[in-house]
Amino acid sequence: MNEIVQTLMPWLVLAGGILTTLLVSVIRVESKRPAELSALATLALTAATALQSVAMPAEVIFAGAMEISSLTRILLALFCLIGVLFVVGGDRYLAKERIHLSDYYHLLLILILGAGIMVAAKDLIVLFIALEVMSLPAYTLAGFRRNDSRSNEAAIKYFVLGGAVGAVFLLGAAFLFGATGTTQFPAIYAWSRQSVSGAGLLFAAGHFLVITAFLFKVAAAPFHFWKPDVYEGAPTPVTGVMSTLLAVASFVTLVRLVHLPALDATGWESYATSIKGVIRILAGASLLVGSLVIITQKNLKRLFAYSSIAQTGYLMLGLLVSLQPGQGISPVLIYLFGYVFAAIGIFVLLAQSEPRGDTGVELVDLTGLVRKSPLRTALWSILLFSMAGMPFTVGFFTKYFVFLSSVGNGEAPLVVLAALCAVVSAYAYLRPVALMVMRDADPGAAQWSGGFWSQFVVVVSVIVVVFLGLMPNAMIQYLKGIPLIH
Repeated sequence: MNEIVQTLMPWLVLAGGILTTLLVSVIRVESKRPAELSALATLALTAATALQSVAMPAEVIFAGAMEISSLTRILLALFCLIGVLFVVGGDRYLAKERIHLSDYYHLLLILILGAGIMVAAKDLIVLFIALEVMSLPAYTLAGFRRNDSRSNEAAIKYFVLGGAVGAVFLLGAAFLFGATGTTQFPAIYAWSRQSVSGAGLLFAAGHFLVITAFLFKVAAAPFHFWKPDVYEGAPTPVTGVMSTLLAVASFVTLVRLVHLPALDATGWESYATSIKGVIRILAGASLLVGSLVIITQKNLKRLFAYSSIAQTGYLMLGLLVSLQPGQGISPVLIYLFGYVFAAIGIFVLLAQSEPRGDTGVELVDLTGLVRKSPLRTALWSILLFSMAGMPFTVGFFTKYFVFLSSVGNGEAPLVVLAALCAVVSAYAYLRPVALMVMRDADPGAAQWSGGFWSQFVVVVSVIVVVFLGLMPNAMIQYLKGIPLIH
């Protein structure tokens, strides 16, 4: 019992912090500050506890339903860090939008708890419960500006489509149980090793359904249609959490679900070829949709929604690499870690600029920004350069690493397509920089106002983006040694 408590300590700290945050908000209903401070303390303590136990050996608990490993601890710490940065960086935005409800912090903590359980799940039932614990707060947070019709529309779309996705996942899990007689990942993996005849129709249908559910979550084309509207309608800090925290948790889980059977086992060759073919098509579609549509966008939230769809395409390249015998998941992890910090800085900057009513930032709002705020212009430029994959930023290195790994595993045609898409989408990232530096300010441009902590978060993000771009070796060596949970 003591060993289980010690293993689960970061998750228990987070759960206790949720209850504490709820209690202090009830005591001081008129102020959001107690809930905010409690949330920050909870996230910091959870991250510290998780990092302290990273070196501990992996532990399988609850009769094989969960595995607490170095990967799950690192991801939980990353989720907490994302939460801290958006709580601190979005405080001014919440005040401006009059989102003072303490429920905001409760929901964010519950979302992080769900994501932390999801990446540790080794059972389809536990995975579904964690998925819903993570998703339900996200639906609510997307509609948190209750007097804004676009926020309401975003929440309804996200909720209805998310509910349908949950049903798809459950149907797939039922098919997998019918084919294998179990819902636990290791048992399904062992079953595939013993089933020399291959997948079978029931298993293949179930596997594709559970994968499809998470393809929706990561917004891979053609399951991307919800993302631009939800990104535009949701409060900006919530959009940032969706673009980072939810994306990381969902894609790591997608990788694990793709690896659910032993695709290198005898008799599974044709099924493995089919899986790889589907991923190639989805990767190409995501790259094309994200990179071509992004250049037509004028609203920055929609622009970064299509940007994240393109990023999913690059991540699918890393997923293909992981399907090759002897390859790990380091390309996926490295790309995710690099993308997260650039996205945090971008969405905190967006939160600084939007006027009362969150009408959204258009490209025209960036015109002449260099004359109003040189520092903010420099921060914007570096983050956009990273998204475009320019040298000396982490975005360049992560793309290079994924491309190099993919070429080494026979995916040269897809890499050529990805490189061409990167060149096309670079226009969408460099155009805002040109507007900030080379154009006079438009009379109707939005005002930019960020407090000290908001600006501090952006500066930290930029420092990480540049540091990892110049010295990525430590990150590579560390993430290369992290195995995937089967």
